[in-house]
Amino acid sequence: MDQLTAHDPRRIGPFEVLGRLGAGGMGLVYLARSASGRRVAIKTVRGELAEDELFRVRFAREIAAAKTVGGFYTAAVVDADADARVPWLATAYIPAPSLEDLVEECGPLPVDATRWLVAGIAEALQSIHAAGLIHRDLKPSNVLVVEDGPKVIDFGIAAGVSSTRLTMTNVAVGTPAYMSPEQARDSRTVRGASDVFSLGSLMVFCATGHPPYRGSNPVETVFQLLREQPDYSGMPPELMDLVRACMRPSPEHRPTPAQIQAELAPHLFSRDDASGEAGDWLPANALELIERKRGRRTTAPPPPPARPEPQAAPARPEPPQSHQQVPAQRPGPADPRTQHPGGQPPPPFGPVHAVRPGTASEAEIATEKIRSPNKHRAPTNAGAEVRLPGASVRIGPGPRAEHEQPVPGAAPAATDWVRRTAPQPAPAQPPAPRWRPWRFRMSNDVWGTPVVADGTLFVSSFEVHALDIASGQRRYKTRDVAWALAVDAGRVHAADGPHLYTVDVADGTERWRTSLDGWVYSLSAADGVLCCGVRGGGVQLRSAATGAELWRADDAQQDYENPQSGPVLVAGAAYYYGAGRLRSVDPRGAGLRWSFPVGEDVPSHPVERGGVLYVTAGTRVYALDAATGVERWRFEAPVVLFTPPALDADAVYVADYLGTVYALDAATGRDRWRGVTGSRQGAEPVVVGDGMVLVGSGEVLYAFEASSGRERWRYTARGEIVGSPAVADGLVHLGSRDHSLHTVDLATGQLRWELGTKGELTGSPVAVGGRVFVGSKDRCVYALDAFYGTAVPAQ
Repeated sequence: MDQLTAHDPRRIGPFEVLGRLGAGGMGLVYLARSASGRRVAIKTVRGELAEDELFRVRFAREIAAAKTVGGFYTAAVVDADADARVPWLATAYIPAPSLEDLVEECGPLPVDATRWLVAGIAEALQSIHAAGLIHRDLKPSNVLVVEDGPKVIDFGIAAGVSSTRLTMTNVAVGTPAYMSPEQARDSRTVRGASDVFSLGSLMVFCATGHPPYRGSNPVETVFQLLREQPDYSGMPPELMDLVRACMRPSPEHRPTPAQIQAELAPHLFSRDDASGEAGDWLPANALELIERKRGRRTTAPPPPPARPEPQAAPARPEPPQSHQQVPAQRPGPADPRTQHPGGQPPPPFGPVHAVRPGTASEAEIATEKIRSPNKHRAPTNAGAEVRLPGASVRIGPGPRAEHEQPVPGAAPAATDWVRRTAPQPAPAQPPAPRWRPWRFRMSNDVWGTPVVADGTLFVSSFEVHALDIASGQRRYKTRDVAWALAVDAGRVHAADGPHLYTVDVADGTERWRTSLDGWVYSLSAADGVLCCGVRGGGVQLRSAATGAELWRADDAQQDYENPQSGPVLVAGAAYYYGAGRLRSVDPRGAGLRWSFPVGEDVPSHPVERGGVLYVTAGTRVYALDAATGVERWRFEAPVVLFTPPALDADAVYVADYLGTVYALDAATGRDRWRGVTGSRQGAEPVVVGDGMVLVGSGEVLYAFEASSGRERWRYTARGEIVGSPAVADGLVHLGSRDHSLHTVDLATGQLRWELGTKGELTGSPVAVGGRVFVGSKDRCVYALDAFYGTAVPAQ
């Protein structure tokens, strides 16, 4: 739970607000208590929904129905007010881990445990449907797990949103990875069978640890949901028939919640020793997590015994094969310099994961074994220094003795995060030897691509978190949620939806805050100006110093408003699309400079060089005079071009959805060469660097010579490529859906090293100053040496 800020209410209805529990797509969630001391969770509704009268009418109707929902497996609705200035809904507070937290921390659940949970959720759906409600957002984070079964929460709100006009302006209803196909097409017409499909998706997550659809973004996930078969990899055969029945494409062919219960009952009641509580079904680590979430503490383990005096450890050779794992070694002796203030020695080095006592921990800086799901993972305290096997350096935050020197002849110190192909020669100019790789664990999900500025890494995880690049320590975090983020000229600019605020990069001091008349979905900053895209077709230019409005327009309507197509600042001008035209605006408020017709196809963000603006729209590439908007040339491709242009000194590079790469002469638009890759579903741009052109397609990264178009190499990952590769210092860093960051040689395409995480990577990796940064859905941010991965180069 987070402390309240100056902008949070102290009372909501009859309840005293105690703190923030989190934030979601609907709004903020608070922990509060009644006059009698009863604790409740209050979900408030965000501004743009509160302003919609149709929403308020339906919200009141759904609240009345939600109050009638009974049953053993739902969280009771305590109170609500749909007529308040900020509508709210209060439910009984349940201190318990969500199913999402439980599976992520404890791993996929056994078959019997999955059956036990699914049966309880099916009974909860019976109660919800009997009240005339449809959940519409049944997902792992909306199921809490307590000792006596699952508790379904957040019913009664999604239904109220689903029929408002806001659904036509991209307010998502439901979660794409778990929603039904009919809900993806039109969430306003679904029936109870839609929740059954979601229950099947949730069953897949329980038993395998992954959802049945895993797109790199919500749009791609919906595309998979409508066009492809679910991913059942790792699903136990005993559950396959029931899962397939729940996830049938035709709603009328799916079982009812009562039929699901009847199917599972013989398995649950065949054990004479089963009482129906969690202790009979869940593994020990899951039970321990439930106890911790309730605030109970188990007996602390005794400190590790003293170790003998250290001896020089031999160098550890690199594995000779590309996919060979490094064997675990016993740690070196305890070092008195690394003891905790309380006198306890640090935990031994080994495969570790985050420890989240109580409700959630803020951070963990540690190392973990790659691809060792069957090994025991010992917890460690956040911030503990760890001695690496076979080396004299340590990893993690804290002081480092100046006389620490590497063992003569030892190999570069390495954690076991990565696997390597072969010993790599030292670079001509290796990174500074005093820097150590680190990992920071968030309490909430990590979003998008990190931003690097002024020696600080900025990461969105509900709030903006500022992490010191050198140490991995968090300098500060913003007080409010940041759905949009931009960093420029020593300021961090963010929007929590209807509010825009700015803080100093150095210390997080808030400089100003202002309210907008809509929901900010895109934000860019440059030259002292902020450019905001506002839901419903709004564009606003504001002063980065004071927040004062400089200019606005309301003609930027799009069918799908997203940051990739929203208003943007480029080379001294603001550009936005609306009513079939690309418009250029003076960023200081002087108004419209020019507009150019591009048709109904929403253009990409423009790219400027030498006074020429390059932009793609539909099947066309345009080169426009940046000052006047006069067309210099255009290129017509056979099919739609998804990507914005990429430039080098002589050419413009784009790719279509079939995977064809076009190299166009920057001066004339002449087609210089074309390269062939596989079909593409995303809009990730072509990446150009050091005379190479890189294009990702599915699981394969293709590399072409920029001068001739000759394919130099292709690298195949074990999962689809996520985001865009990062090219720097002769290396290419790319993420894939196998939960890994791959680093390959730019000249040859050979794998140099690989980082394995516990979740899909978010956004794209960022390579700066010999280091590479990436976020993961395991709630961690990783900072690694670009050349050695988690190793520290010997000096």
